[in-house]
Amino acid sequence: MNMLKELTFAAVPRENTLTPQQKRRNKLIAHLREQLAMAQAEIDGRIHVVKKRRWERTQDGQKHLVEVDKRLKQWWKPQADGKLLLTVRYGAKAIEFEKGKDAVVLADVRELAAVLPKLIAATETGELDGHINAVTKAKQPVVMKR
Repeated sequence: MNMLKELTFAAVPRENTLTPQQKRRNKLIAHLREQLAMAQAEIDGRIHVVKKRRWERTQDGQKHLVEVDKRLKQWWKPQADGKLLLTVRYGAKAIEFEKGKDAVVLADVRELAAVLPKLIAATETGELDGHINAVTKAKQPVVMKR
């Protein structure tokens, strides 16, 4: 008992100090950085691979932690004229930058690699908050009243 009286105690600060809007920004920034890494890999002529860990059961019922490749999808698509269309996605939905326009037209992958850092900076400063909110409000389920 005398040992505890000699110690000084304090409350552990909570690390959940981010607002919901900041969490949404960070989520989008992480995905934009992933797309930038994929674009850089395409420019360099290599394949970008991200590993993730998951638990799998063996036939005898034992659980093992294994590393598998994370499935990544490119947000850009080549067009018939050689240009690229980049859609910025939040979850499963594409962000609309203007009414009915949800893609950025780019000349090639090098321009894509130059535009993605600009989108990351715009997200960090909060320029895309309204667009993110529009997508997240569209995703919320409809509550039926009785």
